[in-house]
Amino acid sequence: MFNVFASYSTLDLQNVAELQRALVGTGVKVFVAEHSVLPSQALAPTISRAISACDLFVLIWSKNAKGSEWVSQEIGQALSLQKPILPLVLTEDMALPGFISDLKYVPVFKDPAKGIVSARNVMLRLLKAKQAAQQRKKQTEKETLALLGIGAFFLWAVSQK
Repeated sequence: MFNVFASYSTLDLQNVAELQRALVGTGVKVFVAEHSVLPSQALAPTISRAISACDLFVLIWSKNAKGSEWVSQEIGQALSLQKPILPLVLTEDMALPGFISDLKYVPVFKDPAKGIVSARNVMLRLLKAKQAAQQRKKQTEKETLALLGIGAFFLWAVSQK
């Protein structure tokens, strides 16, 4: 599973829904506060936990997002946790906020369908990289256990003399 946190203005929820639809069945799970936080749940701690747990922070950047206090706080938390950030820019000539202004972004405003496909491809590449790293870790653990087993057998054999 690859966890994505979507940071957005609720006025741009349609764009977030398009991204979610493009990722159905891929192994990428998108946290969208509008749908992921249940009534009666506190927003701030639930959102904080989701950002902490995400593999990728996706910023849906627009004039609406620029005016959102939540979005700026979410960006700050993602930066403090050193989360990779993928900005999807919905509005032409919208500079990214200060601390992430040097990031390469997906210009969704040019061609929304192509932008969503491009973002999807980035996420799928990151998912594959995560899966490969997990596989290497499992292989290393198996090799370590095998070596420990051989070492234990050798020590046992030597102690039998």
